[in-house]
Amino acid sequence: MRKILSATVVCLLAGVVLLAAGKVQPLNVKTGLWQVTLTTTMSGLPDIPPEMQARLDQMTPEQRAKMEAMMKSRFGGTPQSSSYKKCVTKEELESNPWNKPEEKCDWTVVNSTGSEMEVKTTSCTAGKNLGMMQTDVDLKIHVVDSENVQATMQLTSNGNGTTMKGSGTYTGKWLAASCPAGTN
Repeated sequence: MRKILSATVVCLLAGVVLLAAGKVQPLNVKTGLWQVTLTTTMSGLPDIPPEMQARLDQMTPEQRAKMEAMMKSRFGGTPQSSSYKKCVTKEELESNPWNKPEEKCDWTVVNSTGSEMEVKTTSCTAGKNLGMMQTDVDLKIHVVDSENVQATMQLTSNGNGTTMKGSGTYTGKWLAASCPAGTN
């Protein structure tokens, strides 16, 4: 799941040329250092996998309560926000970060202009830590201007007897043409 969100953020920040559609127009944004802020909401916490349950069973009652509260917060419908800096390079813009072999996703570009892009995937295998789930994602990206981007995402994951739903809002703000050493 985190890998899907990471791929979404990379594409949010820059005009990615997606080769799958052939007629994809890159988004009109700058390369360099971006500040990304995302808020995601997930619901439908799956059952705890046996290997994780074994770890929980070894925790003190206080540690276990804290871990269970964190899991409920993350997957129980409570919005989670985070912010970080991301370096977008020309090489990254010319690649296709959507289709990652380990996730077996097949992304389709629904709409593509210099200021709007919508991409979807269905039956994307993701969520290794949750026991491989089939995930459908709809991502809409809007370029406010070359230094500001907004996006929304909806996803549904099915597997292991559970259905998880998620949504996210993203904002990207260009900070500088160059990136400090060590910035991914």
